[in-house]
Amino acid sequence: MKKSVRAHAAEIIHTLQNNQSNLDALLKKHSKCLQEPEKRYLQSLCYGVCREWFHLEAIEKGLLEKPLKARDQILSAIIRCGIYELGWMGTKEHAVVNESVDVAAAEGRPWARGLINAILRHFLRNKSELKMERLNEEALWNHPHWLIENIKVSWPKYWESILVENNVHPPMWLRVNRKKIQRDAYLERLLNANIKATKGSAPDSIRLTEPSPVNCLPGFDDGLLSVQDESSQWASIALNPLSKERVLDACAAPGGKTCHILEMANCDLTALDISEQRLARVAENCLRLGLRATLKAADISQLSRWWDKAHYDAVLVDLPCSATGVIRRHPDIRIMRSEQSLRSLAEIQSAILDASWKTVCVGGRMLVTTCSILSQENDKQIYKFTQRHSDVTIIKLSGIPGIVTNHGIQQLPNHEGGDGFYYALLVKSQSPNERVSA
Repeated sequence: MKKSVRAHAAEIIHTLQNNQSNLDALLKKHSKCLQEPEKRYLQSLCYGVCREWFHLEAIEKGLLEKPLKARDQILSAIIRCGIYELGWMGTKEHAVVNESVDVAAAEGRPWARGLINAILRHFLRNKSELKMERLNEEALWNHPHWLIENIKVSWPKYWESILVENNVHPPMWLRVNRKKIQRDAYLERLLNANIKATKGSAPDSIRLTEPSPVNCLPGFDDGLLSVQDESSQWASIALNPLSKERVLDACAAPGGKTCHILEMANCDLTALDISEQRLARVAENCLRLGLRATLKAADISQLSRWWDKAHYDAVLVDLPCSATGVIRRHPDIRIMRSEQSLRSLAEIQSAILDASWKTVCVGGRMLVTTCSILSQENDKQIYKFTQRHSDVTIIKLSGIPGIVTNHGIQQLPNHEGGDGFYYALLVKSQSPNERVSA
């Protein structure tokens, strides 16, 4: 018998409760056997539950007379999905309650039919009060306590607006392929297709008034454009690639920045990524856009396995990070990350920075970016890097919007603008040892 959308949703949320995967991977897995309307509903439901995760958790605890046993946590997922549908999606009440009861039975918990029915009907009777009630800081902001505190420390003046922005739907941004069409010309094509859009502040960016499937965007298959957040587009602008330069994109997948660099300059670009599977997406994007790069599947920190000792004029290092600047696009980040994972990431980031720096020629530059808003991954990481290397000069970035920090520029998530993003530009000066040997 075909599994219902609500059964798929409950299983996805249950997996997230156990930190066993990420939301996008789970949606891809569970959507294979669904029709398009079902896929859209499943995504909307699961994204919504993740956005309201801590609020739903608080409501559930208040409705349960006693905590569920560890082996019955699938019931928690069913309850949260049901509450979200009833409270936020406006779905027909009887359909939600009846099918949630059936999902409990299908998941091997027929004894819980009455429990699920009672809890969801209790929620319906007190919906307005329960939705308004925020019993703790986590439920109020829908972020874990540790992350709230970290954001407060990093951004004492902006932390509230950051948390609010993380809980809203993000805008959809496009990047026009300047090698094939000018932005004004493409805006006219959108207008002719009845798609409302406006220019962004980045040279090639366009903001859609309403999100649109890519197959509805004129010229997508012909390589006229890509989907890329505006904050991410500023990375290539900050790197400022020049024709005939040797350029390395050290953590390239899925290839948005790689392709933007190639659209800006006829350079000799190597796109490196540790994942061969993710690197295939870079190849697909290059093919669609009519661009050419050398692709290498390797760990940037293992130089002996991929580097030919020929130095690069420009290196882009988009560090793996907490992704706390893109929570509004990936709401499960607030569930999947932890303080321990931040500490592990810091070590990986340091290793990548040190290895990447070795590939930069004297006088060359390295742009470090993250989609994080936490200072320990950004300015503090750059400061530690400068303490390890005596041949680093930090260059002040001009023309890049955002908050100027000690070592770079930080953009914070903005509903009218881009995601949270960090940029720091470093130039390699002649080291003391090299001066002596010269």
